[in-house]
Amino acid sequence: MAQKKSDTIQAAEEKIIPAAEESVAVGSFVDTFWNQFELSRERAEQLRENREDAYINALREVIKFNKQFRKSVGELYQQSKKTNKEMVSELMHQFSFGKAEEIKAEDLPITEREELKKQLSEVSGQLENLALTPIKSIFRVVDQLEDNFEKNAESGVAFSRERRNAWLQVRKEYVKLARDTHLNIIDRSKGSLKELVKMQ
Repeated sequence: MAQKKSDTIQAAEEKIIPAAEESVAVGSFVDTFWNQFELSRERAEQLRENREDAYINALREVIKFNKQFRKSVGELYQQSKKTNKEMVSELMHQFSFGKAEEIKAEDLPITEREELKKQLSEVSGQLENLALTPIKSIFRVVDQLEDNFEKNAESGVAFSRERRNAWLQVRKEYVKLARDTHLNIIDRSKGSLKELVKMQ
């Protein structure tokens, strides 16, 4: 009788051990599944943030390039203006000497000649300013537009990140509840299956 009782206890222990191992394996599978889900969500979030950072950096580089380009155009214009001024000055100087040799007595007095040069340079300066005003205005407007665009893009990305971070805790709670529910369903189905097996 003692032998029969110990065989029954040993058989019961053998049945309990595989069930416990099965429970750990299923629980481990569910935990692994949800851990993988969380990792993939975190990777997706990291990729999204990397894309946003790359977009902002590319935007900044384009704006920086555009500003340097406009600055180069301005410097090129200043250099060409300086060269043209030197050429005109040289031509005026040569023209003055050539006319002085031809006309001699009828030549204008020096003060009138200097006054004429001064007036001519004032008129050319005013014409130059009139011609440059629209270009300078366009450059200024483009600079403002680019700066505003950069600020809007940065604030849009910051707002998007804040919004996602605000929902992060809610998502984590939902995942935790889903994991617990999943484990609970598996435990219940195992318990139901054991009861069904016992009945038969």
